Amino acid sequence: MLQVESKLELFEDVVYKRRLTDLQKRKEAWEQEKNSLLERKEKQLNEEKDNIVRRRADLARVMGNEKIAKAKENERVLELKKINELKKDFIEAIRARAVEYTHTPQYGEDLAMRVEESLNELKPGEYRFHMVAADMDRFFDEFKAMAEEKGIVLHGETLEDARIGGHTISDMDRTYSLNYDLYTMIEDKRYAIGKLLYRLFQEEMDHE
Repeated sequence: MLQVESKLELFEDVVYKRRLTDLQKRKEAWEQEKNSLLERKEKQLNEEKDNIVRRRADLARVMGNEKIAKAKENERVLELKKINELKKDFIEAIRARAVEYTHTPQYGEDLAMRVEESLNELKPGEYRFHMVAADMDRFFDEFKAMAEEKGIVLHGETLEDARIGGHTISDMDRTYSLNYDLYTMIEDKRYAIGKLLYRLFQEEMDHE
């Protein structure tokens, strides 16, 4: 497995463990909010049903079913809202750990390895090579020399700091690119994180 991807997976595992307690607290708060909503809806349904039954039994059944369906829909919307909030927190925490990682010696070693792998995928020629400003100052000369040994000329261009670290390479006409900046790599895992959180919530619901 590639070194940078391995690091990100380790960070996800660390962040996941560190936030399990917070997730449980949020889950308990969500359960209380959900139960309170259901209790209010149930009371409201009972009151409406008693009033309607006295006038028209069929209408009571129809209205009762509609209210129950509405309560279930509200519950589903609330669940998705909580999952999205937790996913946002997870992504932000992973980004923070990635920023810390870029200040370690290991980051420089992993970055050099990934750049060499990228260069091995290219044919000799000229390419645009992008890194954040801090990394350009620290590593570009080394990577430029590495590329020249393979018959590749790199033209350095600066990525915005929001990209955190890593690198991207594109042809001079920008018709294709290799994107290995850390921001993109984390974003690529957004769906997997959301899927994990949804599965955890569903498992808890099934155990109720």
